[in-house]
Amino acid sequence: MKKLIYIPIVHNKADLGSLGSQLSVEGAQKYGASAWQNHLDEVEKSWDKIELEIFKRLKKTSFDKIKIYQDGLPVAGEIGIKIVNDAAGNGSKNYSIIRRLLAGGANLELAENKDLLLKEYYLLADINKAETPEKQLESFLFYQKISGELLLSRDHYVAKQINETLKDGETGIAFFGASHTITDKLKTDINVIVIQMFKDDISLNLIK
Repeated sequence: MKKLIYIPIVHNKADLGSLGSQLSVEGAQKYGASAWQNHLDEVEKSWDKIELEIFKRLKKTSFDKIKIYQDGLPVAGEIGIKIVNDAAGNGSKNYSIIRRLLAGGANLELAENKDLLLKEYYLLADINKAETPEKQLESFLFYQKISGELLLSRDHYVAKQINETLKDGETGIAFFGASHTITDKLKTDINVIVIQMFKDDISLNLIK
């Protein structure tokens, strides 16, 4: 039997890197400073709950039979592990959990297509570096036009990776933003268990 623990995630501030501060300012403006801070606190608590739930479910699982698939990570091996360790060191709860799993003997799998991620990155960069409001709007509208198709292409690639690499007797753990639609693209011989922990009002609004 193949099992996949699938976790729809909301990134904490550390996951967002340089964008975190900007998004916090925008979030505080949109929802109010107090409500936004409460959201950030709830996200941190939700990650703590996720960590407890994952390791509770893995009590009887040999870690060398665990494979990890991570949103936005197009590499595995030594480079992938270094990215995990660096992100965990910078405060990412998501990557801290992965680091703990890897330390126990779990395996990091290549989940994403680098070319698709780069395409999305450059589209977003075009919005941020636009020199005039008109050019920024133009870049934003272009991104909006193709973002859905791009996300779908990513999802098909991730599902293909899981379908091809997860073997009988193994447990996969997948961390992906809630806007992704991956589970409906998986083979029927994979038993999918969804862990949904982000339930505060702003998180629910962000993942609609």
